[in-house]
Amino acid sequence: MKRPHHRARAFALAAATTFAAGMASASTPAIVSVGYAALTGPVVNFEELVLGANPDGTLVDGVLSSGGVQFGERFAGQELALVKAPRPGAVAQDWFDDLSLGSPTAGLTVVAGDSGANLGAYAYADSAGKALAGIGPQNSDGSDPFGFGSISARFATSVSALGLQLRETNSGDGWLNLYRADGSLIQSVALGPLQDGLYGWARSDGTADIAGFSLYHRDSYYGVAIDNLLLASAVPEPGSAALFIAGLMATAALARRRTAT
Repeated sequence: MKRPHHRARAFALAAATTFAAGMASASTPAIVSVGYAALTGPVVNFEELVLGANPDGTLVDGVLSSGGVQFGERFAGQELALVKAPRPGAVAQDWFDDLSLGSPTAGLTVVAGDSGANLGAYAYADSAGKALAGIGPQNSDGSDPFGFGSISARFATSVSALGLQLRETNSGDGWLNLYRADGSLIQSVALGPLQDGLYGWARSDGTADIAGFSLYHRDSYYGVAIDNLLLASAVPEPGSAALFIAGLMATAALARRRTAT
């Protein structure tokens, strides 16, 4: 009389395992958020950039190479659009670069923006030093477009994780698009409301296919700058695995109780 119960229990466990694994696979994102401190690898901090006559900041024309990474406004194949958003608490509106249209072509080739509308480096009066920002379109009121532009970066070698520091944020929206070397999108990560600090992201399965990113936003007042870009190979502990194990244990316990009765 026990054998049918054992078969039922085995079938229940197998079904639960298959279902839970399927649910975990379906719900696990390609990119997961991880702690910056948990990542290890080379860091690009822009400290080698020469600011020239201006002791605080300077414009960068053309593609920038720093720490083995190429930086520019966008990738070949992406369409540069301009969007405006109201400045919080003010009548004025700010203009921003937008890269939500078009897809990078294979090779993920970095393209610089127009002269004076590409990138800029700024020296902050703190321990973190210099940072890199995108130069956006000119605001209608003549305010400084520094920090309102997009930034795209192409890595020399694809990685499974990366981290960076965001600076000068003011609770606006932002997007980090992560791409493979063939130009295909891995995932677009929504970052808003933007806050200053250190951030990290990783492929949930450890696949080292992140070849670059595009960052664009709608964060007013001071715009956004990046610093301490960290390229790493790390596999985060998936939260779905813990849920799967807990669910499997609960199913097994239920099957045992049914067998006992």
